[in-house]
Amino acid sequence: MKFFTKTLSALALTLGAAAGFVPAASAQTPPSEKLTLWYTTPADEASSSNKWMDYYLPIGNGQFGAMLSGGVATDEIQFNEKTLWTGTIGQKSESEKSNKYGSYQNFGSLKVATGHSKESKSNYIRTLDLTTATGTVSYTTDGVEYTRQYIASNPAQVIAVRYAASQGGKLNLTVSLTPGVSGTMTYSNGEGYFSGKLDVVSYNSRFKVVNTGGSLSSKSSGITVSGADEVVIYLAGVTDFDNTKSTYVSGATAEDLANTVSSRLDEAAQKGWASVYSEHVADYQALFNRMSLNFANAASQSKTTDALIKDHSSESNKLLLQQLYFAYGRYLAIASSRGVALPSNLQGIWNNSSSPAWNSDIHANINVQMNYWPVEVTNLSELHDPFLNWTINMSNSKEWKSYAQHKCSSTDVTSSNGWNLFTENSIFGGTGCWKHQNKVGNAWLCTHLWQHYLYTQDADFLRKAFPTMKSACQYWMDILKLVDGKYLCPSEYSPEHGPDNEDGVAYAQQLVAELFANTLDACKVLGETINGLQDKYNKLDKGMSTETYTTGFTGYENSPSHGIQKWPSSLNGISKNTVLLREWKTSKFYAGEISHRHLSPLMCLYPFDQIKDENIRTAAQNLLTFRGNDSRGWSMGWKINLWARLKNADKAATIIDNALTHCGTFSASGSSTGGVYYNLLDAHPYFQIDGNFGFTAGIAEMLFQSHAGYLEVLPVLPDAWKKGGQVKGVKGRGNFTVDFNWNSSGEVTEITILNVKGNALNV
Repeated sequence: MKFFTKTLSALALTLGAAAGFVPAASAQTPPSEKLTLWYTTPADEASSSNKWMDYYLPIGNGQFGAMLSGGVATDEIQFNEKTLWTGTIGQKSESEKSNKYGSYQNFGSLKVATGHSKESKSNYIRTLDLTTATGTVSYTTDGVEYTRQYIASNPAQVIAVRYAASQGGKLNLTVSLTPGVSGTMTYSNGEGYFSGKLDVVSYNSRFKVVNTGGSLSSKSSGITVSGADEVVIYLAGVTDFDNTKSTYVSGATAEDLANTVSSRLDEAAQKGWASVYSEHVADYQALFNRMSLNFANAASQSKTTDALIKDHSSESNKLLLQQLYFAYGRYLAIASSRGVALPSNLQGIWNNSSSPAWNSDIHANINVQMNYWPVEVTNLSELHDPFLNWTINMSNSKEWKSYAQHKCSSTDVTSSNGWNLFTENSIFGGTGCWKHQNKVGNAWLCTHLWQHYLYTQDADFLRKAFPTMKSACQYWMDILKLVDGKYLCPSEYSPEHGPDNEDGVAYAQQLVAELFANTLDACKVLGETINGLQDKYNKLDKGMSTETYTTGFTGYENSPSHGIQKWPSSLNGISKNTVLLREWKTSKFYAGEISHRHLSPLMCLYPFDQIKDENIRTAAQNLLTFRGNDSRGWSMGWKINLWARLKNADKAATIIDNALTHCGTFSASGSSTGGVYYNLLDAHPYFQIDGNFGFTAGIAEMLFQSHAGYLEVLPVLPDAWKKGGQVKGVKGRGNFTVDFNWNSSGEVTEITILNVKGNALNV
């Protein structure tokens, strides 16, 4: 095996060529680029009861994004902006509902009528190229080939769409805008716009049409282009949100917002499509090209993406789909987590509803955290910043500080120190009325601050983050209960499973243990001290006790309202007297939902690395086995990571296959297991993006691990992966960048390690 190390000075950064106009594929020829989603039917003609969720394709610049239909008669570009929310500021308790929680909103739809009929088209193909973050459409009608390209540019802060034809003067388009929120449309001078105000934020959206050849006119119904050779539409949208202000708005006037949007459109139009596109590709590839995964035996593109999901039984097609889905997670992270100091929400940034499932909010009992599991390891560290900065900003807000003083039950104690958040979170510091007994969100968010430091070794960042970590520790130091010589988290919850609350729940104990351990390590790095923290950590119950599987038990004594169910003599290979990792301190395992999606007592295994006792590891494995393989989409993403930590390649591979199964359910109230939709978005069901990110993190965890204090290459290698492959640019804790190849015997043949900070290295 060849082994190389490099210093930072030896690093050469090569960006992919930022090409100008690239014609779309035609004649339904499969794309040559493997990392491409492609279809031969427009989304609005697909056979699905929810075409938007199943077939529309996402683009985004991190804050502003769209879902693309690729329609022939009418091309819909449904768009969103991350800060467009209803709701008011704060909400202190479940009984105090004077403040409205609100939800993430659909901004609107840009619609382009082409004058073509869907019946007249031939050779139709639409694609989403993950290597350039470009959507395309191509089709022929009346002997003319029509092509489109779609981008969401971060440098230009606009969505841009280019329409072209193989013959001059053939473009006859009518462009209109349908607001998703209230607003009166105005069309003039080749532009359309609307504006308005929600409970807190004001907003403005505008598009601009630039034609080459032909004529342009403005009507009350939209902007009409006749006889053009080429048409480019630029679209922008903003709000006045600013979470560095106590009011959550910047103070910008309606005129200011209008000027901001107009300036973005004018600047993009002055540059022109070629320059806007070139800058977009260079900016995107500077992130995306840092890491790649290639399986040697992955098939070339031959099946459309929906057909590949329906049947990927051959090994080579299976590898192609896994490779594509892994890259898609990185693509979605770039598209949904840049710009404003807000994390991606339950749907990233893509939502077409004014009343989305779960408010499309920031769920802090695993969902928002899972959104960020892959960013460090897959070399996208900057994408962590919106989440990290949101955590730091909000830990100093009056809303989050007030939640530290909020009683969730009559037995609760509160803290005058620190800050907190609960399960449901709006962008205005508000919280929903559901499950306030989940009080360890502060501990979980702080683990992301520490992980970012571990990967980057950025002491300046850690210094900025330390007060947030310290104040979270002070909250828990205040409220922990000393019982039989051990500190317990009082009246806690185990999402979303079992009794409502109990002292010493494994999930809470493990989270607080991680918070204390990380903060003590941060103290060593920064030369800080926190009085009493070491003693509290030493006496803390670490949440890793066990229980035995008992058949015939009929429900929780402490919470009979959760239902009665008799345990079978065995389940998923787990039988009577098997030792399981314990979820609840005193209650027995819950009999209401045997295969529950939340794996809360397994935090100690992943995302943390707390298990040092092989008996506890076995109990954790038994619990994971007991819960089964099928689940919601995001839960399967978590299970891949858990089995990767347990070094079980067969189990991880089984769940990968399950996760890539099409889900035909589109209702949040459905009981269906998850999977993916035909556009490769994760199905809870209802579209919920965390499963995309959990899957990508899981594949990375199988290929490379660094949590144990050394770099481990190919720790979990399923049989299908043993035919050879290559990974470039994966990141390890300690700020190591690693490339490696392996051969058809599953043996690593070459490894290159860039030691960015010059730290001690174990491989």
